[in-house]
Amino acid sequence: MRLSWSQHLAAARTIELAGDDQCGIALALMGMACLLLLQDLSETAERPDPA
Repeated sequence: MRLSWSQHLAAARTIELAGDDQCGIALALMGMACLLLLQDLSETAERPDPA
């Protein structure tokens, strides 16, 4: 994973604090954060089960 789960949550919380005047930047950053999360989850799902 590029980011740990706690880092993904911290990024989301940081973006959540953006004011109305920073709405466009916040949406762009949230889009990037969602793409990173999607890639991390995809990589995790594709790993073989250690069982």
